[in-house]
Amino acid sequence: MHKSWDIKRLIKWSAEYLKKRGIDAPRLTSELLLASALNCSRLDLYLHYDKPLKQEELSAFKVLLKRRLAHEPLPYILGEKEFFSLRFKVTPATFIPRPETERLVEVAVEIIKGGHFSQPYILDWGTGCGAIAICLAKELIGAHIIATDISKEALECAKQNARLHKVSIGLIKSRDLGCFKEGYLHFIVSNPPYIRTATLNKLAPEIKDYEPRYALDGGPDGLKYISYLINQCPRYIRKGGWLIMEIGYDQKKDIERLIPNSYDPPIFFKDYIGHVRVIALKVKD
Repeated sequence: MHKSWDIKRLIKWSAEYLKKRGIDAPRLTSELLLASALNCSRLDLYLHYDKPLKQEELSAFKVLLKRRLAHEPLPYILGEKEFFSLRFKVTPATFIPRPETERLVEVAVEIIKGGHFSQPYILDWGTGCGAIAICLAKELIGAHIIATDISKEALECAKQNARLHKVSIGLIKSRDLGCFKEGYLHFIVSNPPYIRTATLNKLAPEIKDYEPRYALDGGPDGLKYISYLINQCPRYIRKGGWLIMEIGYDQKKDIERLIPNSYDPPIFFKDYIGHVRVIALKVKD
């Protein structure tokens, strides 16, 4: 690096370097990494564009820059991700929340608010950092929110996020639904793993090399956990309750063939770029 650096010069240089290396959003990435290294906001960077940087500040930025050049996801480097207009702590033990999952939350809130259950029991199955459960807790005052995950580390992250956002959710380490009594729940909301196993190694290195595989791998056909939830949920959801899931954009037809007659006809919802992304299944009354 140049021996004399101010904020403006460093952002310009690093953005160009990231662009040459094929990193997405190079300017934004440079600003976020530098703001993290300096422990300030992006606005502070603009307000102090001409500020000369100390050697220890340059060194801290260089460490972060190298991590991103190695394709480590930006949210893991920064330790947080925005979702549903809230900031959530994320770690390598947790799946990074995606914008399309906001559609799942929107659909779930609409259906649950339109239901006839008072103070419903709602499960977020496979909660990760807790983003879905916490957003539901903030949107559905009075509901009982429970979240499960197979990872102790993920649940600890969810616990910290719940504390950060001042909501109360029950957190349970569990691989399946067997920890609940039959008919205990009113709603199950989930973003289950749904990527085909053979597809995983074809994904971008940010995903395949860093995000937890258990949160991605949906088995040979991508339907391992979707099928499990569809078949098991009628045992654990009360009559008139709902299973609401995020699904792969190309899985609609395959999923329709899995649905037993214990549900009403499925309702599918598109995301904001036109892909079918959410399925809602009502358990027959």
